[in-house]
Amino acid sequence: MIVVRPIQTTDATLTSSSAPEPDASLGEIAWAAGTYNLGDERVKVSTHRRYRVTADPSTTDDPEVGVLANPPTWVDIGPTNRWAMFDGVNGTQTLADDDLNIVITPAQLINAVAAFNVTGANSVTVTMTADSVEVYTKTILMRDNSAINGWYDYFFEPIIELTRFVLLDLPAYPNGVLDITAEIAGGELGIGTLVYGRQTSLGTAVYGTGWQGLDFSVKERDEFGNFNIVRRRTADLMDYDCFLPKNLFGFVKNQLKSLSTVPTVWIGNPSDINDGTAVFGYYRDAQINITTPSVIDMTIQVEGLT
Repeated sequence: MIVVRPIQTTDATLTSSSAPEPDASLGEIAWAAGTYNLGDERVKVSTHRRYRVTADPSTTDDPEVGVLANPPTWVDIGPTNRWAMFDGVNGTQTLADDDLNIVITPAQLINAVAAFNVTGANSVTVTMTADSVEVYTKTILMRDNSAINGWYDYFFEPIIELTRFVLLDLPAYPNGVLDITAEIAGGELGIGTLVYGRQTSLGTAVYGTGWQGLDFSVKERDEFGNFNIVRRRTADLMDYDCFLPKNLFGFVKNQLKSLSTVPTVWIGNPSDINDGTAVFGYYRDAQINITTPSVIDMTIQVEGLT
């Protein structure tokens, strides 16, 4: 059972991104002082957020001032395209119509990287350099071939995209620089969440670990029995059954307490790049039982972010 506490991405750590800001191809326009009418949208590079005018008929407020006004004259409608992969929400993606390259200089030790809600990617290459020397590189083909069990499946099963990956074998360099390139498969490429940080072991996940799907869509029947469906986001709910040596009780308890309000990557099977038990979210509940003199049983319930 591995957790990766994410390092916050800032202007200082995001060295470069091929996604521009503002992104004119997605209709992003930088805010400048002036008069804006109801429904107009602008972005502020200083906050990396998008704003929409709610004042009727118009406003001259700065969006940062307008969102705090009473009544508000602007409303925050989400991150800019470049920063969407760093906002902690899987459903908001950084989009690109070509290969996407990101360079990150964390300025602290990292040994893990993960991505969630990846769409339209043929492959993702992760490279780490330290003192301008390449110390790690790996390319992940974003194809799920787990259902291919023979030649018939190989030729006739539809191509299934991988939507996540987890790399836990990065060397631990305090001055490492991450260079991540997602190769587009065609159409539009998107990355919902990119996480990097230091991994910590909380024991060993065992059989009994389970998954539930949380669907926030609305499904209502009308008077004729027909369903009216409003499609919304979904999330993972994982129950990890784990065991750990008794001497780690205090350490694990303190780690869990420190993560109670921190969105974290939780990984049940560290040996699988496309681990189905990998979730980015908060833990709902944790129970540690001292069942034997040497081994402790633990259950952690984690709710993934949408």
